[in-house]
Amino acid sequence: MGRVRLAAGDFDEAVAEFERARRLRPTAAGPLHWLGCAAAHRGDLAAARSHLTAALACAVPHRRSLVQRAYVHARAGDQEAALGDLRAASRIAPLDDEARWVLAALSGRPAREVALRLRKAAVTELTGACREQRGGGAGGGSEAREDAGWVRAGALIDAARRLDGEPGPRAPLTAVALIRGGRREAAVELLGEAARQDPADHRVTHTLALALLNSPHRQTGSAWERCVAAWAALLYDAGFWERVRASAARRYGVAVEASLVPVLRAGLREALERRMPDDGAGTRVAPGPLLQREADAAKLLAAVGGFPSAGGGGAPLYCGPLRVAELGRSAEFGAFAAAHEARTLQATATATATATATDASAATSTSSAYASLTYAFSELGFAQLLLGLDKPADALAALCELRCSECRARGGPGAAAVCEPECARFDELNPGYAGLPDKHRRLSLDARGLALEARLSMGRAELTGARPDFAAAAAYWRRALVHSRELERYRETQTAIVDMALGAARAAHREGRLSLAVSTLEATRSVIGANERGRLEGQLARVLADRGISVANDEEALLDEPAADLRRSVALNPHLLRAQVSLGVVLRGLAAARWSSGSLSGARDTLREAIDQLSAALVHFPDDPDLEEQREAAVADLDHVMWQPDESEQ
Repeated sequence: MGRVRLAAGDFDEAVAEFERARRLRPTAAGPLHWLGCAAAHRGDLAAARSHLTAALACAVPHRRSLVQRAYVHARAGDQEAALGDLRAASRIAPLDDEARWVLAALSGRPAREVALRLRKAAVTELTGACREQRGGGAGGGSEAREDAGWVRAGALIDAARRLDGEPGPRAPLTAVALIRGGRREAAVELLGEAARQDPADHRVTHTLALALLNSPHRQTGSAWERCVAAWAALLYDAGFWERVRASAARRYGVAVEASLVPVLRAGLREALERRMPDDGAGTRVAPGPLLQREADAAKLLAAVGGFPSAGGGGAPLYCGPLRVAELGRSAEFGAFAAAHEARTLQATATATATATATDASAATSTSSAYASLTYAFSELGFAQLLLGLDKPADALAALCELRCSECRARGGPGAAAVCEPECARFDELNPGYAGLPDKHRRLSLDARGLALEARLSMGRAELTGARPDFAAAAAYWRRALVHSRELERYRETQTAIVDMALGAARAAHREGRLSLAVSTLEATRSVIGANERGRLEGQLARVLADRGISVANDEEALLDEPAADLRRSVALNPHLLRAQVSLGVVLRGLAAARWSSGSLSGARDTLREAIDQLSAALVHFPDDPDLEEQREAAVADLDHVMWQPDESEQ
């Protein structure tokens, strides 16, 4: 029972048990031996040495007393005495793995040999711990011995690792033993070394990802970034998911189809996002959005075949920019990205010149996908992500600061938004641009391009909201046009704005919200130059005509506003016959209303306007019967009114 208490760390109770046993058997070596072990555990090396020496003087010495006294000598710094005890013990019986590594270390054997013996001793401890676990034991003593075995094994493995410094082929298993033995930091360090040696080994990456995710919650920002980088490197790794499928098939006894992988991946990603803290993690960007950026980047990288492993051999990597930077391969990735960009642009140019329109469109789409890959492996990735989530305002805010902390501190608020040309961290933060000769300028231009897209989206949101703000939409689009001039995309941007406005106006028109359609087109017309104004004015003319006719058909409505709408419609598009005829009808009706109200001069002026308008319309539509009929009626009305006495003139 005393041994159980000693294993559980209950030293006082254990010593009391051993003292009681010594009183009962004063000539036995066992109680003295365990008293020596208890004293050694408590750090009382002199007492431990005394008890163990007394145990060795007994008629039947304890078989482990020489080895234990050697350990005490070693802890006390008496190397020669420790060596003497171990050599004497080896002549009596073979040493166990624990004693062998101590003997090898004290004898000055090579570090690699000592490390090997340490690992063998750890395996022995683990075998005993696993036996305790399987056996179940009795009470808490068995659990204490099992925990003590894991702790001891972890210490031995850590010592071996520090001696030879090689992760070895079984790094994941070794890391599990270290974690179980309470040495999580050592496990993470080991796995990090193994991942740098073979970053495509998903077993190592998976173990590292689990170790980091399940570390205590008070992690530093760099630890969260490493955790995010590791998990993102697994999400699109085909080898990892193949192993997941095989493991599940063995566990459940059914085949797991490859078609389930996207579902499993989405579930894993959602579970990870729930585990990530929203803020306060010490990272530049909260871990949740950081994981989204890394995962999206890994997906894009997988779509182009992955990033080749170092030296061109081995499996490719499917990771995000954090993992690339962590592996110190930003420059290599930059060269890879630049070469891929050149090939893609060449293929696009060839397809545009020689293929059908459909093929050329597909090639352009491929080029756009690659541009997205370039953005994703840079500080632009967050803005790209937010734009994809339809959060243009947040994307624009993310584009306002693309510098590292050092450049931000040096440059202040008025400096450029990207790192300085001599910044040492630029490639680390923007591996997608690291291979470009004009990388700082390219990043600035691409950031401006994303800002343009964000402002276009914000303008569309203001235009199509429940309560449209046409002034705000126009302001966003004016700013987008400023960006477009600097990017030499002015005509393209104008076309995009007009397309958005026409789409919104047509939707409002179909819903019968004619005033909304008019306001939409007028706000857009105020910012668009002559190049694209024709399309807007044609649609505006039709909407104004429809609104004017709709209001004029209301018997209780006054005709001044319909007349104004139809005048503007005809001015914008004199070839719109329906508007020309309707304007003639409305002007005659307006003249009649003014006559009825007692204003003969107003009626005469309106009829003269109607005659002039209809005459001009007949130039565009000669011999049109409706226009001719309306003009004849207007002339007749004017003749009739001219003969009426005007009371205001009498």
